[in-house]
Amino acid sequence: MTGTHLTPGDLKRRDILIRLASACAGGLGLSYAAHTSRTMSGPGQGKSGQVFPNLAKDVSKVSRISFLGRATRFELARSETGWVLPQSDFYPVADDALSRLIKALTDLRHVRTLPPPTKLDAPASQIDPSAGGDGVTLTLETADKTQIAAMTLAKRGEMSLAQLSGDEALYEVSGADWPPLDGPKAWLDLPRFDIAPERIATVALARPGQARLDIVRRPDGGFAPVGGKPSPTITEIALILGRLVFQDVMAAAKIVGTPDFSHSTSLKSGLLITLDGYKSQDRFWVKVRIDQSLATSPDEGDRLAKQTNGWAFEIPPNLWTMLMTPTASLRQASP
Repeated sequence: MTGTHLTPGDLKRRDILIRLASACAGGLGLSYAAHTSRTMSGPGQGKSGQVFPNLAKDVSKVSRISFLGRATRFELARSETGWVLPQSDFYPVADDALSRLIKALTDLRHVRTLPPPTKLDAPASQIDPSAGGDGVTLTLETADKTQIAAMTLAKRGEMSLAQLSGDEALYEVSGADWPPLDGPKAWLDLPRFDIAPERIATVALARPGQARLDIVRRPDGGFAPVGGKPSPTITEIALILGRLVFQDVMAAAKIVGTPDFSHSTSLKSGLLITLDGYKSQDRFWVKVRIDQSLATSPDEGDRLAKQTNGWAFEIPPNLWTMLMTPTASLRQASP
């Protein structure tokens, strides 16, 4: 058969084969052509509409949300002050991530019930992490552990798959704007300083056994060390509070001892922000001190103090290395 002699029936059959091949390549890896001839049966047959139709009215009752993946397990808990992460010393949860999760769950809809897999297809269709699958099991419960919603979610290309609690059927569900589900770090409401360069007056770096490094603003708006040469590294040190992204958090009380460095940024407003650096458990952390005794307004200092008091924040290893560079080397660094 050639393309120039295709009948309408041939074209229709070709279109069906192309669509079936696409489904196999981009979906579960199930043999859809074979399965579609089967008669569906079981508890999942014919489901449609919202996956959790009652969640919108019951969401205020939710007190605990747990996540179980093949390599991760964490939970969110509602406290008197808001949602927190118990395994991160009850640090506050980011509101935007929580809102995205609730919206994704309430908007989630059934697309279709997938055919039962053959023995050959079974490994590709396994999404339950407790059985070695690559999905994430989400469970929403009340304070007395009454289950409000539970499901296991996984992706196969552009397809979203779900398995509901007490139901062995596998469903394709509508796509949604899910927050990251594979670990707790994305749920932390970590502070950002976002200090613009033009707001900085001076910067000081102090380390035990090292001469103090003082950095001042140059007339051209750049930065230079007192008694030394300007360099990209000096600029990086001066602008840390505008670029720093914390990696993790834990209770500050878990870290004791003398800091390995103190990095202090004095703003033109009079606010002084100091990062005290510590190495703990082969990771690098800072505690934040806010001094607003000379600040023209208490607003910014109060906000930052509220976000950082009582916590230690993880910083990247490359930042630690830079801040531990000997003072003599920093002063003589080439532009």
